[in-house]
Amino acid sequence: VSTADVGRAIQMFNTLKVPNLGLIENMSYFICPHCGQREDIFGHGGAKALAERMKIPFLGEIPLDRKIREGGGPGVPLMVSEPDSPLASVYREVASQLAAQVSIRNFKQASVIPLRTI
Repeated sequence: VSTADVGRAIQMFNTLKVPNLGLIENMSYFICPHCGQREDIFGHGGAKALAERMKIPFLGEIPLDRKIREGGGPGVPLMVSEPDSPLASVYREVASQLAAQVSIRNFKQASVIPLRTI
């Protein structure tokens, strides 16, 4: 259901000419804290397939992890409390992909500034 909703939202943004930097799949998977096994609780690959179908960049997968909720309550985000954790690494990678898309968009929209040599 959520993939269908996101697809409709992307179509609406395209119709309204709202730029779309890409798609991030939230709650993509769960890593068992006891055995380390990955579980795709809500299925696998839906967001990536949607991004390909809609011709927008797929920026990454954010896992379902209670540390995100626990850090948000007291105001100490995971990136501060556990900056070297695998989960923080996932967030850095997705943020890097997003920053790259912002940079690409800005480069494409940049005005040419003529230079004058003296």
